[in-house]
Amino acid sequence: MDYNLYNTVKIIKKMAGSGNTVYISSGELAKALNVSQQTASRFIIELSDKKYIERTLQNRKQKVILLEPALDLLYSELNQLNSILEMRQEFNLKGEIKSGLGEGKYYISQKGYMDQFLNKLGISPYPGTLNIKVLPEYENILRRIRSAEGIHIEGFKDKERTFGGVKCFSGRIDGTNAWLIFPERSSYTDIVEIISDKFLRRDLHLQDGNELNVRVTLDH
Repeated sequence: MDYNLYNTVKIIKKMAGSGNTVYISSGELAKALNVSQQTASRFIIELSDKKYIERTLQNRKQKVILLEPALDLLYSELNQLNSILEMRQEFNLKGEIKSGLGEGKYYISQKGYMDQFLNKLGISPYPGTLNIKVLPEYENILRRIRSAEGIHIEGFKDKERTFGGVKCFSGRIDGTNAWLIFPERSSYTDIVEIISDKFLRRDLHLQDGNELNVRVTLDH
């Protein structure tokens, strides 16, 4: 992304504080960016066109909402800086166990994925995923994890359909190794899928509604 647009995203987030919405005039934004009002207006329009923000005009100000791609951009930069500075990045992620639709078993069992899981992660996963709905107070940690590089599992095609790429992150649940997986082309969701070479539900005696803590590391 162009530096000026990236800097505009940072300034908007700074103005929004703990939230992701700010009411601001182009003049106020121009002053914060130290540019002309015309230039600030152009930056806002470009960010809106690129789907980084959503804006609506309200009297003499604009209501500007930072969208997920903008937040991903900021968290990605944070992860890169931590990596450059060689700061260990480990997080606790908590959520509530939920039943999925049974699709995890179908996808995980595909040879195109299984071969890469064995080669890149060193496991042959149990055919299925453990799903957790992340608690609201941990959503910023989830965004940070999702924005990191992770271990890339490439997409592939078979005779019938195309399967997308996946990012994986190492985790531990009560001392048991596991991997968080994120489809690379999916929209943001607070549901996380977890794979392991163990049958986690059975081996850890887990049921729907249980609160689960996953220790996640971004280092690999």
